[in-house]
Amino acid sequence: MIEKDSISQKNSIEKNFQHFGREHIARYPGLDQLTDFPNDLWREMAKNRLFGIGVEMEYNGHGQSFQALANAGKQLSANGGNMGVAMSWLLHEIVTAWLLSAFGTAVQKKKYLPQLAAGQKIACFAVSEPGVGAHPKHLATTAEKTPDGYVLNGEKTYLTNGPMADIFVVIAITGLLSGRKRFTAFIVSEDTPGFKKTGPLDFPFLHPCPHGGIRLSDCRVTSAQILGDIGDAYEKMVLPFRTVEDTLMSGPVIEGLTFLFNNLINQLSRMSENPDDTIIEEAAQLKCTLDALSIISHAAAKELENDVASDRLLTPGLFFRAQAIEFLEKFKQVFEKTGALADQKTAAMLGDLSAVTRIAENVSKIKLKKLGLSFLSNSGFSNSGLSRE
Repeated sequence: MIEKDSISQKNSIEKNFQHFGREHIARYPGLDQLTDFPNDLWREMAKNRLFGIGVEMEYNGHGQSFQALANAGKQLSANGGNMGVAMSWLLHEIVTAWLLSAFGTAVQKKKYLPQLAAGQKIACFAVSEPGVGAHPKHLATTAEKTPDGYVLNGEKTYLTNGPMADIFVVIAITGLLSGRKRFTAFIVSEDTPGFKKTGPLDFPFLHPCPHGGIRLSDCRVTSAQILGDIGDAYEKMVLPFRTVEDTLMSGPVIEGLTFLFNNLINQLSRMSENPDDTIIEEAAQLKCTLDALSIISHAAAKELENDVASDRLLTPGLFFRAQAIEFLEKFKQVFEKTGALADQKTAAMLGDLSAVTRIAENVSKIKLKKLGLSFLSNSGFSNSGLSRE
């Protein structure tokens, strides 16, 4: 990604995000009830230079690393208390600082990165499609070759920041190889003829982070809008993107789980009778899980610096997701035993965390299956009924 951070730079960024979270996000009225991301809040984020954390300085960025990005997201969530804002900010940053910065040509970087790093434009990754999610076997958006470029046709949905984004990285089929679809990424601006937003989706969680879709109808792009190499976008971008997203989002998730845990402890302390040993032990188990997940989150963010496609990130990411889901289920059981009713803030956090931990489940299932097949293959197991699709 970028050069190593200095301690002073890291501290400066963290303090900036701490302050912004406390002063602007935590104090913004009714954020978890808004379905649209407030334009004034995004402008304030841009004014305070919250964007471009992982973008080179020559393109108006901060020139920082994945760890700085992870710490910034954690501070934003911890001090702002809103998962939706953290999600919108982080997805924009990942598309900007990883996809476009890592795979873009010098011309593409010069064209797109300065405005994205300044928060003047908003980025979105367009992979999932109606009814099929992001499963490569079922994706249907095509890019047909023409003498001067490509024509895109298809529909994308469940796009984080889709309703407010200006720049989209669209994944489309550009051919077949041994019967398998090959995918290529294209940089498409919202003002491209044949490009249309399909409107916001009404999700009851992660407010005010917006989700929406796009429709591509004979949408013409040039070859200069290809991001990365032709035909390998799913392997080199889509699958690693989920790893990057899961790893960096783990920080805000930890803060959300911590909020719930602290809420539980407060409720236990207010019980008219001392909680029995079972509840005390269950609360302790939740704390153990929380501390372990925090260590995993920190180590995984550090590992991103070496290789976003590292096999060392696969099992921690899958384990973190599974344990976070289990934490939420256990929390609800223990909280119910206190006899208290969840307030609006707690209910919203539960909904947000449940949504975050289940995003891109199909991709996780694909990873789990491939991981299992690799173990079986290495052990000499052979079964003609096993499919690698």
